[in-house]
Amino acid sequence: MDRQGKVGVGGKARGVAGLAVVALLTVFVGGACAQSDGGERRPDIVLIVVDDLNDWIGVMGGHPQTVTPHMDALAGRGMFFRNAHCNAPQCRPSRQSLLTGLYPKSTGSFFNNTKRPSFFLTQKMSGKTSKAELGEVVRMHQHFLDHRYRVVSGGKVSHYRRPKAALDAYLPLQRQPKGVRFASEKTNLWGEGGAALMKDEETGDHKVARWAIDQWRTVSPEPLFMTVGFYRPHRPLNAPKQYFDRFPADGVRLPALPPEGDDWDDLSEYGKALARAHAHKPLHKGRFSNHELILERGGIAEWKYTVGSYLACVNFVDAQIGLLLEALKTNPRKRRTIVVLTSDHGWHLGEKRHWTKAAIWKNTTNVPFIVVAPGVTKPGAVSRQPISLVDVYPTLCELAGIAVPGHLEGESIVPMLREPSVERRFAFSSYGPENTAVQTATMRYIRYEDGSAELYDHVNDPHEWVNLAGRSAYRELEAQLRKAALEFQENP
Repeated sequence: MDRQGKVGVGGKARGVAGLAVVALLTVFVGGACAQSDGGERRPDIVLIVVDDLNDWIGVMGGHPQTVTPHMDALAGRGMFFRNAHCNAPQCRPSRQSLLTGLYPKSTGSFFNNTKRPSFFLTQKMSGKTSKAELGEVVRMHQHFLDHRYRVVSGGKVSHYRRPKAALDAYLPLQRQPKGVRFASEKTNLWGEGGAALMKDEETGDHKVARWAIDQWRTVSPEPLFMTVGFYRPHRPLNAPKQYFDRFPADGVRLPALPPEGDDWDDLSEYGKALARAHAHKPLHKGRFSNHELILERGGIAEWKYTVGSYLACVNFVDAQIGLLLEALKTNPRKRRTIVVLTSDHGWHLGEKRHWTKAAIWKNTTNVPFIVVAPGVTKPGAVSRQPISLVDVYPTLCELAGIAVPGHLEGESIVPMLREPSVERRFAFSSYGPENTAVQTATMRYIRYEDGSAELYDHVNDPHEWVNLAGRSAYRELEAQLRKAALEFQENP
């Protein structure tokens, strides 16, 4: 039972807390702040993490038919980061980086599955590679607890596990109820039904939203740190029928492929094999990351159905997020409210002839990242500077006015929130300790373990169709980015 005499789901008796995890969307809502320890005025913080959400939200323009009014409205109230990236293109290592503020090279987590692919050379499958002496690592939730926040977490924030902290309240991942009936017998690539004959109220994400609203309305003398993890559009790609009705397969527009030629003609064999490995799970055998095999199974109709299913799931989760955002408009603690929204990684649905996650191209690493902070950001502000999820932890600390742990490897983006013209050089993503992507404001460089490389100009080639690596006109730039990748891999 907490200090107000209310029992949190799975919670322990704590009076102080703070909560945060996978997303960055900062919104200040509500009136004057209540007094905190030392007379400080500390804001409430809500961190929203959406699972497997790529750039298919309206403000990102990833798909022309996506419908995400609530996330779009949130972005319009503050600052939207167009060039934000995960630090690893899979759930577990990405969330590890988010919650610890450390790159995969320091957490030792690079993959969901550590079965070694046959084409790998000598790089590790797991284990720290950085030379940094990290000392004691305090995870995000615990750090806010230590600074007298009330900390609660619901849904999928950590990777299917309770965050490592003595939370004031906790709600585990809410899975789809058993025995769901579907509107038709049609199944997708993974044998999943699509349009479900159930109400929103029966879904796991709706239950997470309602739980978060209840936590939000629980009054406490301490500021609130709440992390909320929504599961869709993660598979299974199903949602209540009303959402599927908005995206009939025969009217779906497919992701773009090159108008002629083969997008993979200029890629190394290592790069191709890494994309085909698909999270190193033998059960896939390349089937769900191989565009040609997918089309052989169901053709264009199968492709359209899956794209429509993803759009439906994105529309559904936007509606559940909207319920929470509406509740946040009134702060029962009379504090400022910081709301953060992001995703753990992107997703492919045929772009670059790849499917799902587990690659190191832009579609896999690019994530929504929005910050709304009245008095700090200007409504409608946009940044195209490279940032990543490892920056969330230090940013939230600075916005909360609490100490930034010395072990963090990310960098606060608060200066960018205050002044959008502030520039960043690089953001780094890892898919193995020696497979590294370097993102700049306009370019993306990828160096693989065998020394092969890719270089893309995102201004003139946003789909990454033309690999510029090895071309004489880009020799100097490529050398600079190769140096950055190697220094990142080798240094603390």
